Amino acid sequence: MARFEVFIPAAEPGSFDVTLRVDAANWMQALKTGFHRLGEQGLVPHNVLVDVQDDGSVHVTDANSARVFRIREMSEAELASAKVKPRPTPIGTPLPVEPVVPAPTPAMVDLVSRAGSPEPPLVGVAREVKDPHQTSGLDVPPGGFEPTVMRPPDRPTGAAASRPTPMSTPRVILPPTDELFAPHKPPVGPIGRRKLARSPAAQMEDVLAEVFERVQGVYQRRDAADGLGYLVDLAMEKIPVEAGSVFSSEMVSGDLRFVVVRGPKAQEILDAKIVIPAGTGIVGFCAVEGVSLALSDVQKDPRFYRGVSDRVHYETRSILCSPIIAHGRTFGCMELVNRRESPMFSEYEVGMLSYIAHQGALFLDTLG
Repeated sequence: MARFEVFIPAAEPGSFDVTLRVDAANWMQALKTGFHRLGEQGLVPHNVLVDVQDDGSVHVTDANSARVFRIREMSEAELASAKVKPRPTPIGTPLPVEPVVPAPTPAMVDLVSRAGSPEPPLVGVAREVKDPHQTSGLDVPPGGFEPTVMRPPDRPTGAAASRPTPMSTPRVILPPTDELFAPHKPPVGPIGRRKLARSPAAQMEDVLAEVFERVQGVYQRRDAADGLGYLVDLAMEKIPVEAGSVFSSEMVSGDLRFVVVRGPKAQEILDAKIVIPAGTGIVGFCAVEGVSLALSDVQKDPRFYRGVSDRVHYETRSILCSPIIAHGRTFGCMELVNRRESPMFSEYEVGMLSYIAHQGALFLDTLG
């Protein structure tokens, strides 16, 4: 597992920036771990603009808040020389307390003398109780006794016994995380997008309003491929790109297959029946992490999967990809390739594709 240096800027004016050293499988996992470490789980960005730098660091701009995060894989030499802040010692941690056994009262002594020993409490053993469904004397069987039902054992109450809580969530176990005094190699100049590419407010609102209205037309389509084709056509109409595609995710393996392809090499890609292994490439990354991202230069990202481009001899320069997720199930991904006017997708385009892809997931969910 690699180690990353994660720079997380202050969430609010007046608070502090934080630099962490995190063990993770990839930069997105490192960023998520950093947010958990700071108690900001609910602020993890899901629509991001990604810029991979020449030094291998990843600048991630949150499309919603405009916060810029810097994630960089650290070398062994950097790990050895990094100055780590000491972990604070928790204050006020309660010490384990032995259970207190009350002193016997005279009534208890009298009970023991008359009965030999008190009846042990029914803890950890099955109990016989009256069936609550027996509401009338007519339900009593001929033997003259009321039927009983076996209840499961009571939950143990001893100090050493485990106490399962059905309504609680499992504990989140984070990988090793250390806070650094400062980045090992501070970036030179501003990081991320200095100025997000924004369309005029009125124009953007008109486009989004039209998308919200037209996306409902997917429910008039006859099957999955037809509906997903309708959605990717809508996305390509509003976002200037050369090509677009929709991938379906295998239920068991998670491998991705082309379902709908638009663009110069569409038929060749469909005829090739290409399968992208689970977690491979940008599209596999989005499906696994459940995040929408825009890459302005995929050639700088080592995770870019070149198999499709090499197979059909088509150069991929920029990518915008969103997972098709609803109700905790990942159906696949929707991807747009090679922005025409500029390689940098805007933050509202990331949000638009994320919305269209989510509507595609809701449409597939209705099909069963």
